[in-house]
Amino acid sequence: MGSKTYFKVLVLASFLVSAFLVLSFHATRGLTEDSGGSDPHTLLKQVKSEDDEDEVVDQSSGIDFEALHSRWHDPPPCQKGQVLLVLVTSAQPNIDRRNAIRNTWALGWEESAFPWQVVFLVGQAMGEGAADLIQLEREVFQDVLVGNYLDTYRNLTLKVMHGLKWAVSTCRPLYILKTDDDCFVNTDRLPRFLVRDNPIRTGLYAGSLFVPEKREVIRNPWNKWYVSWRDYGKERYPPYLSGVGYVLSLDAAAAILRAAAWVRPIPVEDAYVGILAEAAGIPALSSSRFTKHNVNWRVCNYRYLMVIHHLSTQEQHTAHSNMVQARTACSGNPNITRWN
Repeated sequence: MGSKTYFKVLVLASFLVSAFLVLSFHATRGLTEDSGGSDPHTLLKQVKSEDDEDEVVDQSSGIDFEALHSRWHDPPPCQKGQVLLVLVTSAQPNIDRRNAIRNTWALGWEESAFPWQVVFLVGQAMGEGAADLIQLEREVFQDVLVGNYLDTYRNLTLKVMHGLKWAVSTCRPLYILKTDDDCFVNTDRLPRFLVRDNPIRTGLYAGSLFVPEKREVIRNPWNKWYVSWRDYGKERYPPYLSGVGYVLSLDAAAAILRAAAWVRPIPVEDAYVGILAEAAGIPALSSSRFTKHNVNWRVCNYRYLMVIHHLSTQEQHTAHSNMVQARTACSGNPNITRWN
């Protein structure tokens, strides 16, 4: 599996390098994950209409899940009943990040004793030829879920809701991990931990918890995390977990999706999931196994950490090497079987 995937990456990369150089002159700021989006004042659902024109609709109530599905792109295959499905938010230009993941912690899923899978979430890209490129990548790797919304930062909430809906409706894994394409996931440990050691089988919503002072709603219209009083009428969000990585049990994800059908979305994805979890009566479980900052972790730390944030493509390879070394180099260390 590893050699085949690496060969695919080399073949696709040779074609994409020159193509992306051309696309970079046509792409707009809305393509990148760091963009503030097209409108700082509301979460926009930008949906393709029948005549292939962009129609902008204000999301005035809950999530319209049907509108998030793209009829132009088939979803990736998935085996029902896996232990873990990892949903990675990405953006169309981030091919290097996706390839780094494919060649590191996404390797070996087919041979695992605890079945798991990685799927990348992207939206509709703007720019000449962008749709053709993501379609090619989707066909080669079969691990990309394309949604029917523009790929902007402030549409990240729609991207995650689309991914969760697809996962719950189609794949039905025991657990779902949502993470980003600059994060490392310890796939050597997490699926096994969820089966053998995890004491919370239902109602699980675990990750890195924001402290109360970090949950204040930002009202500055020029901040990318801006939320209006109309969209959310409280000064502080309920307890919620950082979007760099959180785990949901299948029943918790389903309950969150039910709440999303009537709870007004906001353009802060992880805070919105926290709002939905509160509405569904699901507590946020704080765990130090999810770290929001990349530091020079020792090899033995990879027997404990599940998600590490803010890694470069090169650091993904280093982290993967450390994860593999930890299988034997730290065999004398006792396994920690708790979330925190």
